[in-house]
This record gives sequence, C-alpha cells and structure tokens, in this order.
Amino acid sequence: MNPLEGLLQICDQLDALQASSVEGKHNHTAVAAARQKVSCLREDIYSQLPAMRDHAAAASLSDHELLLLALLFRRRLSGNGRMADGGALVGLLCTAGFSRTESLLLLSSSSTLRSKGWLHSQSQPRACDPVDTLFLPSAAALSLFWVSDTPKGQHSGSGAESKLRNPYRDEEEYLWDLYGWRNMCMSRAEALFPADMPGGAPSPQFRVLRQNARSALTLIRSRLTVTAEAAEFKLERFRRLHKLGIDHQLVVMHLLFSELIEGEPFISAIECLRVVSETRRDLSRRRSLIGPQGRLRRTGIVLDAASNELGKALATDLTLADWASDDLVSGLNTPPRFDDRDLDEFLKGDDS
Repeated sequence: MNPLEGLLQICDQLDALQASSVEGKHNHTAVAAARQKVSCLREDIYSQLPAMRDHAAAASLSDHELLLLALLFRRRLSGNGRMADGGALVGLLCTAGFSRTESLLLLSSSSTLRSKGWLHSQSQPRACDPVDTLFLPSAAALSLFWVSDTPKGQHSGSGAESKLRNPYRDEEEYLWDLYGWRNMCMSRAEALFPADMPGGAPSPQFRVLRQNARSALTLIRSRLTVTAEAAEFKLERFRRLHKLGIDHQLVVMHLLFSELIEGEPFISAIECLRVVSETRRDLSRRRSLIGPQGRLRRTGIVLDAASNELGKALATDLTLADWASDDLVSGLNTPPRFDDRDLDEFLKGDDS
C-alpha cells in the first residue's frame, strides 16, 4: 500500500467510527487503534508524500491541521464536492483524538488554515462560527496530497512514482485511463453488492478493489496536474463547464463507455448508483445524484430513457444525451479506438 492509500484508509476508518458513534455504537478498541495510526501520520505518511515534501509552507502546518486537510481531500476524492459542515469536521477530529477546543480553534476565523488560504469558508446567517460554517479545501491544500512534478535535472524515484509524474501524451490517453478507472469501480460495485449473497456482506475482495479504484483515480488526477494542456482537454472543459464532481463524472463515463464499448446505451439508475458507491451507506446518501432533480438529469446531460409513470426516481433506465456524447469525444484526434489487448478481453466475454 502506498502512503496516499494508507492515509485514505485512516480517513475512512475515522469516518466509519464517527458514524458509529452518532448511531450510539462505540468501539473503544477500534478508536484506540485509529488514534495510534493518527499519531504516526507525520512519520509514516506525510513525510512520504512527494508533494508535501516539496511544499515549503507544509512544514509549518501541525499534525492537527494536516489531518483536517487530509479528511477534506479524502472527501473530494470520493466524489463529494459539497462544502463540509464545521460541526462534522470537529466530530471527526475528536474521534481522531484531538480535543473539541483544539478543533474549534483550528477552524476559527483567525486560524492559520483560514487566514493563510488553506480553507475556503462560508458562514451561515445568525450561525455559530465555526460549528455552523461550511468549508472547502483550497487548491493549495489539495495539492499537498497529489504527487508533484519532478524538477528539471532530477530523476524520479521508483517506477510507480515516475508513472505518477508522467504527463498525458494526449486526450485519448486520458480517456482510456478513465475507462480503466470506471471498470475498477464496476468491479468494486460487484464486490460491494455480490449477486450470490443478496443482502449479505461485501465479498472478501471488496477492500482491495476499493483501494484499486482509488489508486487509479489518484493516478489520473496526479497525471492531469503535470499535464500542461490538461485544462484544454474537452473532457476536462466539459467537467468544469457543467460543474461536475467526481461522482457525476463517473456516472457520465459509465454511460459513455457502456454505449461506445459494450453497445448498451441504456443503463439502470440503480446500476449507476451502485457504480459510484464506495460503501453501502452511499446508496442512500448519493440517491439524489441520479435523481430527477440531480445536476446530471436537470441539465439534460443524462436522460430518462422512458416516461416513469410510477414516479420512482430509481425505477428507470438512463442514457447519455447525444450532444453530451459528442462533446465528450470531440477532443480526440481520431474516433475512440480499442487497444488490441482491450479487444481481446472484450471478445472473450463470459467464456474467459
């Protein structure tokens, strides 16, 4: 497991423990184990992240401050682009072993994170700051966790790090990386909701598959940050124009590849929801993502395949609008093409 994956795993544990605490279920042994991992983050994780080593201002941030930014980074990476509630962040930090007083000061208007631009904040009318304040990490904060570019004249270390620092040759290479990530998310969904165990626990491979999907996304976003022309990729311009978060993007790419590669232009809303779910709780938390009032269907990027007389948001098939499909592939020099190895695997189908 690389350092970034280890950091995300610790953040996952804190989130799960906080959710259990809210439900009145306290696992003191698990909390103690998580706090022990948190106490070792600087030595075991932060010192191993290239971008953090290269960022001069990062050295001045405390362990407390770095953990808060890591929690917000994990939230963004998992597809949640909404502003985080200050009270929820304080709860997570308390679960990690920091006092409530420390955590409130960390988010106060005079704190380093807010005064130095690490956090964007939005205060609510007649609300108590910072508990009722909403927060987003700044681009500088997110950059601490991505792999930075290799300075000229220096060589990157491991082969894995070299790949992370490798810019995209063109938009088509980026497209096929998204294809690989989408496939990993499909495998994650199959393990999270195994067909042979309806209602049962996720399969033993689930955690590995979830980490694989996260690693693939980390690689994609890291490579984009070192690709000079990435901002001009039509895929990225489409994402920015329509203000799509990572979860929106995954639904769009799932529908695009289902149509272009598998020849399935209509995909059930339930399947789309499962593909973007990292936990079973996400089925309820992310319901609105593909609902009638969600951004994708409201803007016409994703269409309801037929009139839904029952009025059930998820009891329908979805399809990508033709104009959206055209926009997404308009930046390719040639029509999307299969790699020979992809074709071999695809043609084998269920016989493999």
